[in-house]
Amino acid sequence: MKNTIDSSIIKMKKTLTILTALLASLLSSLHAAGKEPERPNIVFIFTDDQPQNAMGCMGNTHLKTPNMDRLAADGILFENSFVTTAICCVSRASLLTGQHMARHGINGFVKPLTAEQWTQTYPMLLRQEGYRTAFMGKLAVGHPEKEPMELCLPADKFDLWYGFPQKFSFNQNGRYLTTVMEEKATQFIRENPADRPFLLVLALKEPHGPWDLEDPELPPNLVTGPIPRPKTLSEAAFNKLPAAIRDSQNGGASGKIFLEDDAKYQEKMGKTYRDISRADIAVGRVLEALRDKGCDRNTVVLFSSDHGSLSGAHRLVGKWSMYEESIRVPMIIRDPRLPKDTRGRRTQMALNIDIAPTILALAGVPIPAAMQGMDLGPILRNPGAKGRDEWYYEHDVTLAGLPRCEGIRTTEWKYTRYKGTDPVQEELFRLSVDPLEENNLVGHTGSASVLASLRTRCLALSSSLK
Repeated sequence: MKNTIDSSIIKMKKTLTILTALLASLLSSLHAAGKEPERPNIVFIFTDDQPQNAMGCMGNTHLKTPNMDRLAADGILFENSFVTTAICCVSRASLLTGQHMARHGINGFVKPLTAEQWTQTYPMLLRQEGYRTAFMGKLAVGHPEKEPMELCLPADKFDLWYGFPQKFSFNQNGRYLTTVMEEKATQFIRENPADRPFLLVLALKEPHGPWDLEDPELPPNLVTGPIPRPKTLSEAAFNKLPAAIRDSQNGGASGKIFLEDDAKYQEKMGKTYRDISRADIAVGRVLEALRDKGCDRNTVVLFSSDHGSLSGAHRLVGKWSMYEESIRVPMIIRDPRLPKDTRGRRTQMALNIDIAPTILALAGVPIPAAMQGMDLGPILRNPGAKGRDEWYYEHDVTLAGLPRCEGIRTTEWKYTRYKGTDPVQEELFRLSVDPLEENNLVGHTGSASVLASLRTRCLALSSSLK
């Protein structure tokens, strides 16, 4: 018996040796032939002020988004995706760095990322690894008239640059901005060398104003009305809010106008929805360029927005605050290399700070330790993969009239504390039974232990994330 076992072991060792040698020979041949494993191209498209529910794939039948919907059908749609700070400058810095506002330090529209911070952004890290990189659209991190131009509009850090500061026009020498961006993006794809992977970032201006020019070629009938008003667009809902919100820019006159004049609401939302449908056309043209180039099967496409929009919810306007309409954003990731059975929806919570580390991981580039987001790759590959249980929100931007707040959102609860209020103003919502955030449970005895726990957790996260 012992001789038989020994003989089997010897045969297994010989077989393993042969297989190892064959594998080594194959890898050596591939390397010698210049056929190392192909790195994917990466396209990241994001809009400006697009609520998560403003897509057909999220059940909205009042606007047309066939290309966003197709991306979702062919990829992964995150149903619970958020931003950690709902304002352009901070969110865009978070997208670049994979960091919370507390760490990257961008708290307004003047300060840019430092030269050192730029080296640790995902576009720079990919470029260092041989990717050709292109950025076009709104950057909005730094004021080029008050801070160094090379940091606010860093054209030298990309192979193709067509970027803008916070305030710029849809009217580009008489042509519609997005049309110009589409042309530059598709040309970049067409002319990219076959042996170089590329990163294309398309930061669309839609649906953010000022609406100084509409695409003259915009198809008709993109929006079907009337657009439903938010269920919380009422004076009663507004009066239940903390004074810190009512007295901020969130509580501005437009919310009252939306309440009293439905024609004004329909006009504003109709324009917003038409702009989102125009952004969808841009998505489609980029996808078509990838197919024409023959590289769509090796190109990962990500789609999102820099934050949402209240648009009358709670009789509020703008973003900034921690209500769901403000912090929820679209997030779609299509990786055609993944098996078809991985496609579909994910309920795990995903954040804007996850975009940078996910892109780096997709490209096989090490993720810097300073990035605070998580690589969503495991969730893309496995619908049952573990996600986060909670995350920290902060909004402490140096602009007069904006709400200053921080909080914790879990899968079931949301706690918000308004900074600078005395006595402190807080909100606590049990989202599993109150998704519209109508019933503030601060002061309810049955929620006292949850409130105390989330207060403590919020303080701990606030300190740890710097």
